[in-house]
Formats: sequence, C-alpha cells, structure tokens
Amino acid sequence: MKNNSVLIIGAGIGGLAVGIRLAAEGFRVRIIEKNMKPGGWLQPTRIGGITFPNAGSLVTMPEQLENLFKATGRTLSDYLTFEELSPIISFIFPEENEYTLYREAADTVMKNSLFGLQDQQGFTAYGKRSDRILDEYLPKFFSKPYRRSRNPFASEFGFRGLRPGRSGRSISERLFTSEELRSVHSFWSMFCGGAPSESSHFYRMIPSVMQRWGVLLAKGGSEALVSALEKLFLECGGEIQYNSEAEAIQVYNGSVTGVRLTDNSIRMADYVISDADTAFTCRSLIDSDRFRYATVEAAQMRKPGISLFIYHMAMHSQPKAKRPLIGFNVIMPPDMKQWEQELFTENRLPAHPLFYLHVPSLIDPSFVPQDKGALSVICPVPNIDSEVNWPQESYRFRDRILTELQQYFDDDLRSRLAGERYITPVMLEERFNSFKGAAWGFDPNQEKTEIPRLPNRCADIENLYLVGNGAHPGPFLPGVLQGAEIVHREIINSRKGN
Repeated sequence: MKNNSVLIIGAGIGGLAVGIRLAAEGFRVRIIEKNMKPGGWLQPTRIGGITFPNAGSLVTMPEQLENLFKATGRTLSDYLTFEELSPIISFIFPEENEYTLYREAADTVMKNSLFGLQDQQGFTAYGKRSDRILDEYLPKFFSKPYRRSRNPFASEFGFRGLRPGRSGRSISERLFTSEELRSVHSFWSMFCGGAPSESSHFYRMIPSVMQRWGVLLAKGGSEALVSALEKLFLECGGEIQYNSEAEAIQVYNGSVTGVRLTDNSIRMADYVISDADTAFTCRSLIDSDRFRYATVEAAQMRKPGISLFIYHMAMHSQPKAKRPLIGFNVIMPPDMKQWEQELFTENRLPAHPLFYLHVPSLIDPSFVPQDKGALSVICPVPNIDSEVNWPQESYRFRDRILTELQQYFDDDLRSRLAGERYITPVMLEERFNSFKGAAWGFDPNQEKTEIPRLPNRCADIENLYLVGNGAHPGPFLPGVLQGAEIVHREIINSRKGN
C-alpha cells in the first residue's frame, strides 16, 4: 500500500493516540521514545513506596477516550475504570477564605460563603456566557484544523462577536464584587500558563467543561491510563522502540523521508509525526540551515511560556491540616495582581508563590500506604530565560515553599519528611525537551491577537505533523486527544488527495 509507513517521535499521550488510530486502519506505525517507558509528563514519581502524579491525572470530556477505543473496535471500560471527582478543586485564600468548585453550579453557589446577591447574579451570567463560548469553540476551533498563521479566532473561525481579545480579569472585575471571586474567575488561563490580566477570557470554558462532563480519575492514576493506551497500540499492531532518541527529521525536496536517531541510524517513513515539544521539534529537529521553512520561523517568533517547579514530599505520616483539604487545592497569594506582575511582567520568582497543593491519598488511596503521608506542590515559575539560577536557587525555593505551606498545617512538615524530590525548569528541558523549560509550550498571552499554537499539519514540509506540547488545539487530555484525531483525519485526507 502506498504511503503506508508512519514514524512517531515520542510515546506521550498524543503519540500513542494518533498511533492507535493509524495502526487500526492498517498503517505500519512505529514510535521512537527516548525514555524506557511511555507517557512523558504523565509518568509518576515514586518515593519510598508512594506514588506522586506529576501531571494529567484528571480526565475531562471522557467521550474522546471512548471514541478512541471504539475506533479500534474495543470498549474503554474493558481497559480502565474511572471514578468521578467531587468536589473538583478548592481555592484557598489568606484569612481563611476559600472557594470550592462543584459539578453542579447550584452547589458551587450554595456551598461557598463568598457569594453575595450581586455575585450570585454575576456567577449566573458568567456561566451562561462560558457555556455559549464552549458550544461555539468546540465545533468551530477545537475540533478542526486551521491554516492561517495570524488571528484565526476572528478571520477563520468567526469569533468576533464573543470578543476573544478581552482578558479574563476584565470580565471578572465587571461581574463580581469580591476580590476572591474576581481572582478565581480570571484564574482559569493559569491552567494553560496564561496571565489572568493578559490571556483571552475564552479560558473560562475550563470550569464549564468540568461541570458539563464531570472530572474523572482513572483507577491507578495516569500510569494506568498510559498503560492502557500502550497496550491498545500494541494490540493494533504498532511498535514502540524505547531508549531511542531522535536527532533530526530528514526533509528532502520539501517532504519528510524519515528520522535520524542519536546513534546515527535512520528510520525511513512516509509520514513523520512529532509528539515532542513543538518548539523543540521546530528549533532542534528540523534542519533549517539550508532552507527557510515557514513552520520553523513561526515557532521561532513565538516566545516560550512560563515553567513549573514541582516538589514531592514523602512523609512518615500524613500531617494534620488546619482546614479541610481535598485532593486538588490552589493556594492563592495575598495579592494576586502583585503575584502576576512579578511572574509575568518582571519575569522573576514572586515574593509569595501561588501553588497547586495535591494530596495524593485523597486523589487515590492506593497511591500512599496507610501508615505514610504525602504532599505534592506544583508552582508556576519563570522559564529558564529568566535570571533565576536554578542550580543555586532550587533548594532555597524548596525551603520557601515549605515555609509558605507550613501555615496550613498544625504538624511540623520538616520533621515529618521521609523523602523528597523536586523538578526545576532546567530539569523539564533536559528530561522532556521542553524548550526553555516552558511547561505549556508557547506563551498563551498572545492568544488575544493570534493563536500561539502551531497547526497540526506543517504547511511547507509535506507529510510532517505535530501533536506535541505547543500544537493545536491545546494541552491536557482533551486537547492532546483532539490533536491526535485531527492529525489522523489530515493523513487520511492526504491519501485521498484532499
């Protein structure tokens, strides 16, 4: 069969998902993966028998996963079991204020004391508008490929009436009187690394997605999800070559011919799909010394977004919290605007960090032995383009996090530490090839005027496709799975001559 071989760089969720779809249709699919296990970011960290999820534990829009398995003639429930997370996430403010998001909007209003009458009306208006944006965004943009490089929100997808150029902060200040509610309802862009005062208010769709479809957890965590996808891919006839790192994507006469590995061996293919970080793919894997490629130039024009500092703490026993915690919590800084100024504008570590506090035992009891305890912190920080010297600063910053975290616990955290591990932006670049250590790829703050993510199909390099971090339509499981589906459709259409 002509144009039948596919080579995929990276065995992350995107690489596995597009590999599954293509292998199920008879393509010869091989994935090359630099590590010894699949999953990329979703691979957990283990310390002393405790499992710490790094990212991607939450499953929203589960129909996408169901459709992926259905495309192979199989049923998702034969591979994975899910439980719904309730409540979903809690925002904790200084002075004991907090806001918890529930599946039902009525529960969110009734069970949070921050809502006055005017704020309740604002919340209703906010939710209706968010639902409308979601209803238009999914069929117009999320589910389709795009071609134009500038401002497709308005020119290609017709979102002018929804005013995507407005920021989340401007919307929340108009609808809510409480500073806490303003901070929460402009916060959602932070889930993709965007500044609340700069990024498009379209990120308000995130809580609408969570409330419409619920938030699920796979039994066994993200590791179980990755294992299920790996198993399905192999059952469909795919092949994974571990401990194999791509050195360069070979391009001849404007079309890919294969990939050269770091051991100088060459893998020929009719199609190449990169599940590696998109900026890294364009800057480091495509030879652009002799030829100018618009795809490479587009990546070079976009600046990388912020990074993360991840800190896992294994403990002799679970510390007692001063207030009830749930599995996923956001510890908010005293002054959100000041925090945003320091991180995004001044490009430095904020004086009072915002961080996501995960309690693994409340996410999945099997993660933590009954006689042990665990806490996990994920903190937004500048990428390695900043002046932060991470080899010197990392331990001091770890100490700052412990100090900030201590005020939420009665028990002394340092004395309970049995083991710890942190991941810096430098480590993210080294381990995951994230350009400049950027956690979400390109800077989402550009999204008000143009789409910072690159199209899944490279316009000027034939048969080269992107499904990694920084590619359309976005991060996290829904965006990655949808990107894989788009690439699958594009390849099928290219074979038909469309």
